[in-house]
Amino acid sequence: MTGRRFDRAAVVLGAAALLGSLFALSTGGPAPLDLIHVRGAGLIVIVALGVIAVLGGVLGLRVLVIVAGTAFVAAAVIQLLQAGQEVNWLGGNGSTLALMGGLGFGLLAVGLTPRPLSTATDRKT
Repeated sequence: MTGRRFDRAAVVLGAAALLGSLFALSTGGPAPLDLIHVRGAGLIVIVALGVIAVLGGVLGLRVLVIVAGTAFVAAAVIQLLQAGQEVNWLGGNGSTLALMGGLGFGLLAVGLTPRPLSTATDRKT
């Protein structure tokens, strides 16, 4: 069904958030290994919202996908406002902003896209 495609997309985006949290393990070495700066509270936010997005996709609950997307966008805005400032609640930089913003807008697009009515052709996919 078409709705399941949206649910799978939410699972993939949530899994991408969880995989993105693995960058916290990088030691700041060579550039290919330190693509995204994920530390401190930003790591907790990414993991928690990634789990919520995956659950929303697995359970087929659009509201969870929308909540995760909205929270990711809010976190990205917070990171943007604190860029280069002494106070940095999420402990990130521009790469953290890009990760959170991209995941947030992707989840919002998946969660807010209207679902077509079920048809016989949808049941075949």
